[in-house]
Amino acid sequence: MKDLAPVLTSFNKWADKNDSGYTAWLLTRQFGVAGDVPDVIWLGSNPSAENFGKGIDAWRAGGGEVQAAFDKVVDCSLGHVLASSIEIAAPDGPPGDGVVMFTQCELDDDGSLTSAAKVHQGIAGELRKMGAKNSNWMLVPMLGGGDLEYDYLGVATFPSWGDFFAAYEMYVNGGVMQKAIKALDDIADCGDRTPTVWDVKLVRAGAQ
Repeated sequence: MKDLAPVLTSFNKWADKNDSGYTAWLLTRQFGVAGDVPDVIWLGSNPSAENFGKGIDAWRAGGGEVQAAFDKVVDCSLGHVLASSIEIAAPDGPPGDGVVMFTQCELDDDGSLTSAAKVHQGIAGELRKMGAKNSNWMLVPMLGGGDLEYDYLGVATFPSWGDFFAAYEMYVNGGVMQKAIKALDDIADCGDRTPTVWDVKLVRAGAQ
């Protein structure tokens, strides 16, 4: 991670000039089996698909030096996936450092993203009523191929590990998990694989 720090500085300088709206986070594994998940994930976001495309054009035209510096530190050959996000429970402001949990969910034959989103909104709202500090999205893979074993990722973010495990207590021992299992019945299965949980570091806050 120390080797990666100067590369992140170089990337920010490049993005200031070439892709000012781009926001990025670096995720490092905390709960996840090493053989199944990478050491780090680069998660990037753009305000629109058009801005994303322009950013790729700029990167391909002039990001070679920064890319070479990345390649000396990290191997990102495992894959590059584009996902669209569905907001479930909005944060108070742009997400920064903290904790993120990803849950793999597969739609049932009669389920849909719309019906699943309504259920997840209810679950997230239930936790918030109990005092949890969760923010939530669904990430739907759109580009990148591969034989994925899920239809969407349930995403939950928290400002700190204390906030994460406070919500964990509410979910597991406060009755929310039982409500979630019942509500998702015949809509989606989110229990085949246990979630992975990551430390989150904000690398770059894009211009609003």
